[in-house]
Amino acid sequence: MDFSYSSDQQMLRDSVQRYLQQKYDYQQRGVMLKAGGFSAKVWRDFADFGWLGAALPEEAGGFGGGALEAGILMEAFGRRLVLEPYLWTVVVGGALLQHGPQGATRDALLAQMVAGELQLALAALEDDVGQDFARVDTIAVANGESWVLKGRKRVVPNGAIAHRFFVSARSAEGVSLFLVARDAPGLRIRSFRSNDGQTAAELTLEDVRVPRSDIVGRLGEAVPLLTLAADHGSAALCAEVVGSTAYLVDSTCEYLKTREQYGAPLAKFQVLQHRLADMYVAVELARSMALVAAAALTDAGKSERERMHDISAARVQAIRCARLVGRDAVQMHGGMGMSEELDISAHFKRLMLTTLLLGDEDFHLERMAALG
Repeated sequence: MDFSYSSDQQMLRDSVQRYLQQKYDYQQRGVMLKAGGFSAKVWRDFADFGWLGAALPEEAGGFGGGALEAGILMEAFGRRLVLEPYLWTVVVGGALLQHGPQGATRDALLAQMVAGELQLALAALEDDVGQDFARVDTIAVANGESWVLKGRKRVVPNGAIAHRFFVSARSAEGVSLFLVARDAPGLRIRSFRSNDGQTAAELTLEDVRVPRSDIVGRLGEAVPLLTLAADHGSAALCAEVVGSTAYLVDSTCEYLKTREQYGAPLAKFQVLQHRLADMYVAVELARSMALVAAAALTDAGKSERERMHDISAARVQAIRCARLVGRDAVQMHGGMGMSEELDISAHFKRLMLTTLLLGDEDFHLERMAALG
C-alpha cells in the first residue's frame, strides 16, 4: 500500500504547518487557554483556509478528503498543541452527521460546521462504563412529536462551548442518538477544566424535549454509529500523538546538545543517547500505525471487524508511545520539564489525557482480543 502523500495532501500539510508556525506559538496558546479555551479568530481562519472541510467528502459538503487529510491536520495540531476543537467537532461530529441522518437538516449542519459556525460535542459516556456505548442509563421516552430525555453525561470534551450535543439515550428500541441544542430547556451544563487545561463539561438532562427530526440515524441503532465515529476520532488521536511526540523528540535532542554536565553536553552521555533512540523508534512505530488507522477508515475492502482491529492496534501503539516519550522528555529536561515556562509539560499533560480518550489501552487490547 502506498502511504506517500499526493500533491494536494502535501500542500495541505505545508499550509497548516506554515500557518501554525507563524500564528500559533506557545505564549499565544497560553493566553487563549486562560481566556476561554480556544480562539474564535483562529477557528475562522481554519474555515477560511478550507481545513474544516478538507477531510469530508464532497457529497457531505467537504472538499473530497478523508481520514488521511484529518490525520495530516491532527499531526500538525499535535505538534503545536492546538486548542481548537477540530477533533470533536469535525472528526467525531462530522462522522456522526455524515454516516447518521440524511436530508436537509444534516446538509445544513455540515455546511455550518465547514463554515466554522457550529461547534459539536459527543455526550455518550456515563458513570463507570468506560468506553461501552451500549451501557446507557439516560432514558428517552416518546411524547407526541418529541422525545423526552432524562439522565446525566460525564466528561463531555468541548461541552463547555458546543452549540449542539450528540446525546445517547436508551429508548424502547434500544440505544438511540439525539441532537440536543445548548439552550434546550431542562439541560444543565457544568463546565470544568481537564488535566491538560482544556475545557469540558458534565451534562444533566431533566425532561429535555427533542424534536423527532433531531434523531441521529435510526432508533435503537446508535451503538454501531457511535463506534464508527469513535474509530474516526481514535485514528485522529493517533496522528495527534505522532505530532506531539515527534516535537518532544526534536526538543529533547536540542536540549541535550546545549545543556552541559561534568564539562560535556548531555548529548554525549550514551545512556541518554539510548533513551533518545528509544523515543525516536516509538514515534516512528506510532507514525506507521497512524497511517494504518487512516487506511482502515478509507479502504472500502476492509470489513468492520478488520477496521476495528486496525484502529485498536494503532491506538495501543500511540498510547504506549505517548507514555514513553512524554515521560522521558520530562525526565531528560530535569526540573524544567515540569515548568510552565517550557511547553514540555503542556505536551506531557495533553499526551497523558489522550491515553484515556475514546478508550484506554486496556479497552483497545480487549477489543482486539475479542475480534480475534
